[in-house]
Amino acid sequence: MTTDVGRARIAFLWMGVIIPLTILAVSAVIVAFWLPEIPEPAAIHWSEDGVNGFGPGWTYLAILGGIAVMVIGFALLAWFAHRLPQNGRQVASADGERPQWSSTARFLGAMNLGMAALISLVCLVGVGSQRGLADAADTPDIGLAVLLGFVLMAGGVALGWFLQPATPLPERSRTERPADPLETSATERLVWIGTAAIAGGALAVIGGSLLLVCALTAIMIATGTGGVTTVVIMLVTCAILIAALITTFAFRVRIGPTGLLVRSLAGWPKFEIPAADIASVRAIVVDPFAEFGGWGLRYGLDGRYGVVLRRGEAVEVTRVGGRRFVVTVDDAQTAAAALAAVIRKEA
Repeated sequence: MTTDVGRARIAFLWMGVIIPLTILAVSAVIVAFWLPEIPEPAAIHWSEDGVNGFGPGWTYLAILGGIAVMVIGFALLAWFAHRLPQNGRQVASADGERPQWSSTARFLGAMNLGMAALISLVCLVGVGSQRGLADAADTPDIGLAVLLGFVLMAGGVALGWFLQPATPLPERSRTERPADPLETSATERLVWIGTAAIAGGALAVIGGSLLLVCALTAIMIATGTGGVTTVVIMLVTCAILIAALITTFAFRVRIGPTGLLVRSLAGWPKFEIPAADIASVRAIVVDPFAEFGGWGLRYGLDGRYGVVLRRGEAVEVTRVGGRRFVVTVDDAQTAAAALAAVIRKEA
C-alpha cells in the first residue's frame, strides 16, 4: 500500500466513519433523553397541511440507528471493495498492484458525513419541537429545518470530499497494446463464445442491498409508517432493483464474422458492435469499483461504457467514432485476438 493510499484511507476513516458515527451517537443520546417529554404516538411525518403521520417515539432512534448501519455498510464497501473475491482467473495490473482506493470510496465517505448531518438535524428538530406537547398533532411544521438539513448535507458532502486526498489510478494504457490477430486461413470461420458473470463478492453486496430495501419496505407496510407515497416509492425501487439484477447478473459474449455481440442471459439488454465499426481491440485489466464506480452496466468517468461485472480481465473495443466499450470475460487475451482476426478479415 502506497503512502497516498494510506493517507486517503486514514482520512476516510475520520470523515466517513468516526465523525458521522459520533454525530449520530450524540444525536441518539439527546433524542433518548427527550423521548419521555413528547406525546405518544409522536409526529413522524409532515405535509403542507401539518402533521400527517404518527408512530412510536422510538422511531427516531430507529432512524438514527438505520443511518448508522448505512454508514458502516458504505464504509465496509469502500474499505474492502477493491479486494472482494472475484470469479475467474486473477490478473495483476500493469504496475503489479491492484488499486486499493478510488474516488468512489472517497465519495462514499463524503456521503456518510453529509447523510449523518442531515438525519441528525431532522431527528433532533422533529423530537425537540414536540417536547411538552399533549398532542403530537399540534407539532409545528419542520419544513424549514429539513431544508436547512439538505443545505447542511451538501456542505458535509463537500467538506468530506475535499478533506480526503485524491488517489488517481495508475496509468496502464502504455503497457496494454492492441491485440495481435489470431492466425486463421482464408476459409476458416472464426467464432469465440464466453460468459461474463457477476462476481460472487459483488453479488453479495448487491443482493444484500436489495434484501435491505425489501425488508425496510415490508416493515414500513406492516407498521404503517412513512405514508402511502413513500411506500409506493419503496415498492417501485424494489421492483427496479430486482429487474436490474435479473437482467444484468450474466451475459453471453459472442465473437463471430459479424463482430461482437454481448447479450444478457435474460435476452435484454444487448450490445452489438459490427466488425466494420471497430477501430481496435485489446485485452485489459479493470477494477469495477475504482474505475466505474460499481458493477453492472456502467459508464466510467473517462467515457468508457459497457458490461463490467468483476475485477480482472476484460476486452476493450475502440469504435470508429472513438467510443470505448468494455466487457469483462475470462481469457480476454484470446477473445481480443479472435476479435482482432475478425476485424482483419473485414478489412
